[in-house]
Amino acid sequence: FNLSRAANAALVEKALILGDKLLTGKQLETADDQQLIERTLAGNQKAFEILLRRYQKLVYNVIYQMVQNHDAAADLTQDTFLKSYKALASFRNSAAFKPWLLKIASNTTLNYIRDTRGKLVASLEELLEENPNAEPPSKLSVEESVDLHMSQAKLAEAIARLPVRQRQIFILRYQHDLPYADIASIVDESESSIKSLLFRIREKLRKMLT
Repeated sequence: FNLSRAANAALVEKALILGDKLLTGKQLETADDQQLIERTLAGNQKAFEILLRRYQKLVYNVIYQMVQNHDAAADLTQDTFLKSYKALASFRNSAAFKPWLLKIASNTTLNYIRDTRGKLVASLEELLEENPNAEPPSKLSVEESVDLHMSQAKLAEAIARLPVRQRQIFILRYQHDLPYADIASIVDESESSIKSLLFRIREKLRKMLT
């Protein structure tokens, strides 16, 4: 994320004119998203690196669960942060950064899926690799462990068969626990529409699994 020397100097000069004090060290590491955005726009590239580290895993996981491919998810994660960096100047101060970033990630991934028309693959091994907490408790019997693994595999397969938009919304809500308001912001729908769609998705998954 290299700014041109002229652009960097202009941003720093603007920050100094505004009397802005650049945060350093621990202050920068513990700054909130809005402070880091302001520092980034003032020419402090370290601030954006902190934002990247803060949300890289989340963005990657959301994308991976949509495309089910590690290499594609890694590339799309990089594309997401490049796009967000270039668009940061248009970010509204009153908005939350995470939904804004996930909206870029989701749109980037949807465009990739439309362009490549790739087939999504879900496997139990990948599901457990991405979600270590999904491993069965050790106290379960062998039979119970097998049943649990089969249920997880069937659910992953059913989710992969959902239309891309429905899969996206289901993942954001039930695998990343995002509030309805954030999901509505990401996919440009009303909260009531999201709740209604999630109800229909749950019913569809029940039918698939039975």
